[in-house]
Amino acid sequence: MNSRNMDAACLRALRRRGHSDSSIAAMTPEEAFCEYCAYHGIMNLNPGTLEMLDKLRGDAGRQ
Repeated sequence: MNSRNMDAACLRALRRRGHSDSSIAAMTPEEAFCEYCAYHGIMNLNPGTLEMLDKLRGDAGRQ
C-alpha cells in the first residue's frame, strides 16, 4: 500500500502499532484494515468479517 495515498488516521494507527513505512507498503488492504481495527481494539477478525465489509460496500453502491 502506498502510505502517501492512505487515509491519515489509518496511517497514524499503523505507525502507532509499530509498523514502519516499508512494512506498511508491503501490506495488502486487508492486512492494513485488520491492523487498523486491532489498534482500535477490534480483535480476532476472520475472513467472514472482511467478506461482510465487501458486502456492505456493495450494498452502499446500489443505493
